Formats: sequence, C-alpha cells, structure tokens
Amino acid sequence: MRISTSWQFHVGVTQMQNQQSKLTDTQLKMATGKKYLTPSENPQAAASLIDFNQRIKVYQQHQDNIGVVRQRLEQENSAIDAGLDVVMQIRDLALQSFNDLNQGTNREQIAGEIEQLKDQLLSIANTQNPNGEYIFSGYASDKPAFGPSPTYTPPTGAAQRSLAIGPARTMTDGDIGESVFGVVDTSSPAAGNISNIFQAIDQLTTDLRNNAPQNASLTDLDNALNLMSNAQVSVGARLNTLDVQESLNEDFIIDHKAIVSEIGDLDYAEAISNFNLQDVALKAAQQTFTKVQNLSLFNYL
Repeated sequence: MRISTSWQFHVGVTQMQNQQSKLTDTQLKMATGKKYLTPSENPQAAASLIDFNQRIKVYQQHQDNIGVVRQRLEQENSAIDAGLDVVMQIRDLALQSFNDLNQGTNREQIAGEIEQLKDQLLSIANTQNPNGEYIFSGYASDKPAFGPSPTYTPPTGAAQRSLAIGPARTMTDGDIGESVFGVVDTSSPAAGNISNIFQAIDQLTTDLRNNAPQNASLTDLDNALNLMSNAQVSVGARLNTLDVQESLNEDFIIDHKAIVSEIGDLDYAEAISNFNLQDVALKAAQQTFTKVQNLSLFNYL
C-alpha cells in the first residue's frame, strides 16, 4: 500500500491535535474542578446534577425563609414581652386605685398615668419592622394594627402571613393584633366582659375619672395578660420549630452537596495522572511527526 507524503503529514497533525485536545480538556477540568466540561460527556450525570442542584436551591430558599420568619417572630416576642410589662404596671395602678384612701384627685392622677401607659402599649401594638411593616397587621402590613380610637377596627386583610420553611411545611411569621391584644367590640361592653386591652383600659380610666373604679376591670386586665402570654408561648414554640427544621434542612443540603460533589467534582489525583500520560503521549506524537517528516529519499541523495 502506497502512502503519500501528504497523508503522512495529515495523520501526524491529527494525532498531535487529538493529544493536544485531550491535554487541554484535562487542564480545564483541573482549573475548574469539574469532572465533566459539557453535558455530552455524561448525559446521565448531567441530568442528575441539575436535579440535585435544583433541590439544594429549594432547601436554601427554605433556610432563607426561616431566617426571615425567625427575625419577625423574635421582634414580636420582644414586643409582647414589653407589652406584658406595661399591662402589669397598669394592673398595679388599678389595684392601687381601689384603695379607699384614694379618692377624686388621686384617682384622676392614676387615670392620667394609666393613659400614658396605654399610649406606650399602643406604640408596642403598632411596632414596625426594619422594612416599615406593622408586625401585628398581617398582610395589611402598611396599616397600623390599632388606632387611638376605642372603636378603631383592624385593617382589611389583617390575616397571618406564612412562608415555606420545608417540604410541604409553612410557618406563620407573626400574629395579627386581635389575637394578641384582643378583639375590638363596637357594642360598648361592660367592665369584666371586654376582650380588647385598649377598650379595657379606656373603661378603667373613665371609671377612675368618675371616681368609681370597678373590680371587674381587673378581670379584663387579667384576661388580656393571659391572651398576651399565650401568644408569647405560641411564638416560642414556633421559634423552637424553626430551629429543628433549620437543622433538618441543613442536613439535607449537606447530604445533597456531597452527592453533587461525588457526581461532578474532579478527582485531582486521577486527573494529574491522566495529564502526565497525555503529556507524554503528546510529546511522543510530536517526536514521531518530526521523524516522519525527515523520511524522504532526497535526504539520501
């Protein structure tokens, strides 16, 4: 079989190009740390990597949501804690006012102190987060949960908001004002039957200014304290749940990242070995090509 000089040249160049391509691929893999540079190298592995990475992104979003919910619940917890302290101060003043030694002017003074505490409590109930959202207004977070008027009604849409914190699991990021400070009753209920703390305080101060405080107001205050305490317990339980779910999510992410690494990360020891072999093969092809180029009868004439 006769082999032309041009064919020999073509074969030699092709061999060098193939070896150079393999060497370049290995260099790129070592630079990127990836086992495969293109999906075509291993379509099944590429599909698995897409699937696992998508799952990881979903769980990372759950973790981000947990951070958001935790921040909001911790702020609510602090607000309720401050609110409980204010209501306790109001209750102490109410007890003081029931003393028969306190009459007229004294009770007027106590009413003024309680009204100042009510303003403080109202400010707590209308606490805003760093984004300017009212934390007790639910979805209607651009409007305050309560107003200065005893008959102020919560904004429309004041329902609890929730975020996904895990697979098929959501968590409310706060409570609406009525579930913490009581439902506003526009029918002017009597002392002892008032569920909203602000209406209860208004009734108490009105009675004090009339020099006729009612023991039933203590019932309203105690009910308000219980309602706020129960809300705080609920917040604490949710915070604990977030901690548990966060740990579960983190375990999932770590496990899936390990799988992704096993599928798609480069084995550097193997890559270095391949690189050395490919480098030797390239040099051999180059040397062979040089020798073949010199195989001509004109060199011996």
